[in-house]
Amino acid sequence: MAKIKKSKRPETLIPTASMSDIAFLLLLFFMVSTVFVKEKGLKVTLPKAETIQKIPRDQAATIYVDRYGTISIDDFVVSIPDVQWVMQKKLAENFNVIAAFRTDAETNYGLMSDILNQLRQANALRVSFEAKLKR
Repeated sequence: MAKIKKSKRPETLIPTASMSDIAFLLLLFFMVSTVFVKEKGLKVTLPKAETIQKIPRDQAATIYVDRYGTISIDDFVVSIPDVQWVMQKKLAENFNVIAAFRTDAETNYGLMSDILNQLRQANALRVSFEAKLKR
């Protein structure tokens, strides 16, 4: 009987010489096209304080209130009845969240009282009022 030789399969090689170039081009593309979101908030003039304690941003829900009564929670404009719903949602995501107020020095106290009542109904009892350091 005749012996049949098995033919060797040709080896396939993937050229890796330009792999680093492609990786650096992808890295450069993502660095250039990435947009970093910065909180815009409302334009407020903060009251002055004697001492300041920093709150980690990942544990704070910033509530902006300007002198005209516009309320914004983390860059989303809301009305007074919506404050309770938004804070309940944030508390469901992170139960350690702190409601950090950034209000204008000329803000109406009645409006602040209404917002605090909404926070109390949402069971968001950890509240902080932000201010600028006196100099």
